[in-house]
Amino acid sequence: MLSSDDKLVLIAGDNWCPVNCGETDKHKGFMIDVATEALAISGYEVRYIEMPWLRAIHQAREGIVHAIVGAFKDDAPDFYFPKVPILKLSPNTLFTLSDSTWTYKNQHSLNKIRLGAVQGYDYGNLLNAYLKSHRSSPNNYITLLSGDNVVSRSLNLLISKRIDAYVDAGPVVWYQAKQLGISEKIKSVGSVSPPEPAYIAFSPRLQSSEKLTLALDLGVLRLQLDGRLAEIANKYGLQEIHYK
Repeated sequence: MLSSDDKLVLIAGDNWCPVNCGETDKHKGFMIDVATEALAISGYEVRYIEMPWLRAIHQAREGIVHAIVGAFKDDAPDFYFPKVPILKLSPNTLFTLSDSTWTYKNQHSLNKIRLGAVQGYDYGNLLNAYLKSHRSSPNNYITLLSGDNVVSRSLNLLISKRIDAYVDAGPVVWYQAKQLGISEKIKSVGSVSPPEPAYIAFSPRLQSSEKLTLALDLGVLRLQLDGRLAEIANKYGLQEIHYK
């Protein structure tokens, strides 16, 4: 388990660019850049480690890493969450092919499509319940991916018509679609719920977590006050509504 006196903070997550990108990327993502600068104010150094989401949650819960990035509260309710959210996103925006006539109206409308999602993600109470009740359906209406590069793999399933819709955070899907050159081939057809705060959440096992949570809050407030938070958001093409 990690030392509570170490000034090196290990933050883990899967590639969810532009929120958090690749470990070896020049630009590691909005939340990683914010955490790096915010925690530096209190003398900490951030190291970002890219890994599958469920593994990241497990390693943080065991105290192998300090925190996970891009977490909603239901992802890991036992973790330490800052009081100041770095980002607000709707985790359950639905995407289809551009020529699809299907749109989201209510939960029952999901019964008509093959839906792609990521195992272990928090999609909010309504969609979480739907996925749980339908993932073992003999009709194969739900496809849950896990492991590496889940967003690009899911979008490839959508483009190849192996699923009818994919659910994820809007900025993440649009960013990945641009990288894949498929932005014109997909469209957003609505969200199940409005944006909610996303966080860097700290391990429930480490004694340092409460101190790190406070340090991150203080640093983020400083970045907000001096306009630096907006500068970092602009670098990644995130609109004001997403981080305030």
